[in-house]
Amino acid sequence: MQLLLKSLLMMTVVTIFAGCTKNHVRQFVGGAVAHGADTEVKYSAIECKTLQQRCVQGDFQEWETSNKDMGCSCKKL
Repeated sequence: MQLLLKSLLMMTVVTIFAGCTKNHVRQFVGGAVAHGADTEVKYSAIECKTLQQRCVQGDFQEWETSNKDMGCSCKKL
């Protein structure tokens, strides 16, 4: 439990000092969660095109974010 709290505190401090916007925080947290789920997540059209090409043996998904950017993921099967 203490390790979890320390990790959350560390992520919060890093995010604040990095000067991230609200959307960057969402992307950072989403990426961290996806990494734990064996999934790669990207948030731009160029990165999504590259990810789609690399996601040969995975489940590729695309979506539009709340700020009208493109988002995508590749879950390894």
